[in-house]
Amino acid sequence: MTRSEIKFSCIILAGGEGKRVGGQDKGLITYKNKTLVQHVIDTVKPQCDEIIISANRNIKSYQAYGYKVISDSADHYLGPLAGIAAGLPHCKNDWALIVPCDMPFLPADIIESLSNGMAGGMANDMTDHNLCIAETNDRLQLVLLINKKLQPSLVQSLQNNQLRLMQWVKSQQPLISNYSESSYFKNFNSIDDF
Repeated sequence: MTRSEIKFSCIILAGGEGKRVGGQDKGLITYKNKTLVQHVIDTVKPQCDEIIISANRNIKSYQAYGYKVISDSADHYLGPLAGIAAGLPHCKNDWALIVPCDMPFLPADIIESLSNGMAGGMANDMTDHNLCIAETNDRLQLVLLINKKLQPSLVQSLQNNQLRLMQWVKSQQPLISNYSESSYFKNFNSIDDF
């Protein structure tokens, strides 16, 4: 199998509390006549063969997009690490793209560009990296390619109440993919962004 034959899943993280947007569910907020999650779906759909939405509320609204919706098992909000840990076991592929629901400008080749650094190693399991994360302006983004092998580490981190995603990412010695175009990763954090 070559890298070009590798199939990818995608987990869209839509489980946030939306504190900075008045408690609204960010994925379902409309921007340019489409919900934010629809913008993300439109970008990632041609790049992967499976989409999973990680959401903790408005489940029926997310199911209406036609994809599997997975919720965290926790009673209270634990953040994106929990969303990834909940969604990853449901992926049918070894590799999954993780993206938030509020980044409508993601590049149309995000999977290809993230996987380029791992090259042939992804196909024959010889890569030293099980994770590649996007970075722009020296800032890691919540856009990453992850191998399902990391599921035990995710679970362990949650069990140890270590919930900071970027702290966990750094502990995995990730490959970093640098992007000069920071607008790709503009996310909608407050009402003023709309």
